[in-house]
Amino acid sequence: MLRHFLPLLPTLSIATAVAEEPVRETTRSPLSEIPGRFGLLASGGASSDDTGSDYSWEQLTLQGGFIFNKKVSEDLTLFTGLEYRLTRIDQGSQPMREELDDLHSISLPVTAIYNPENSPWTIFAQLSGELSTDFKSVTSEDFDWTAKLGASYEFSDKFSVNFGLSRSRNFGEAMFIPAAGFSWVPNDKWALTLFGPRLTLSHYLNDDLIIRAGGFATGGLWNVEEESGRSVDYGFSSYNAGIGLDYKLRHGVWLSIWGGTNFFNELRAEDGNDTLFEDELDGGFFGYIGLNVYEW
Repeated sequence: MLRHFLPLLPTLSIATAVAEEPVRETTRSPLSEIPGRFGLLASGGASSDDTGSDYSWEQLTLQGGFIFNKKVSEDLTLFTGLEYRLTRIDQGSQPMREELDDLHSISLPVTAIYNPENSPWTIFAQLSGELSTDFKSVTSEDFDWTAKLGASYEFSDKFSVNFGLSRSRNFGEAMFIPAAGFSWVPNDKWALTLFGPRLTLSHYLNDDLIIRAGGFATGGLWNVEEESGRSVDYGFSSYNAGIGLDYKLRHGVWLSIWGGTNFFNELRAEDGNDTLFEDELDGGFFGYIGLNVYEW
């Protein structure tokens, strides 16, 4: 069951290794397992409404898999990782609102996975510290945390369920979210997985190529100090849906390319418990390129 939660970070030697490597058995299936992701996600769009307000926005996410792991015991493993996200929002004809052209998010998660030997259960816990700021002014309100606590139960090699609770900032505000999902692999060619808000249908075209369709959420929450001295929380949320292709570079390492559209885009601002504005933005497009790592 550890394979359901075991992302790894690729090293430079992995990305440049030659294809003539010895054939080894892959214990974590690229069809259905969660990989370590190291890549760049770019999304954006524009909006206008009848009042003359208009926006253009873009979000760039540099994502790193787990860069350190420590096996505490046979059943317990610890990991840490890093993610950087840059968001730019051009507010067009809304000059009364604060400039949001450089919003930064840096998060450092620490993860523990408990997988008792010969047990169908796996326990997963993660605590992440996060800095979200425009770097014009960094205060204690720019620091926050997210957390996940969940479990997975494997009924068979073909089907497992997962469930848990998380505190997330990925939907434009800090909130606690219950979640339930599953992994269904009816045969060696198809898989359907739901991990949190990430839904994926995968199909092996051949031994070196996987086609995927699915969706995942992105967004952020930043505290910005305006020129007047007022502290405002700006939140952005979006959902991406598209098609991807994964190409096997070598044992356990796949090149992943995705493209598609985004929707349910929302920008909001709050001053304490007061909502200053809440705008729905039109859909746009996203693209992703990176490495998925299943084995060292």
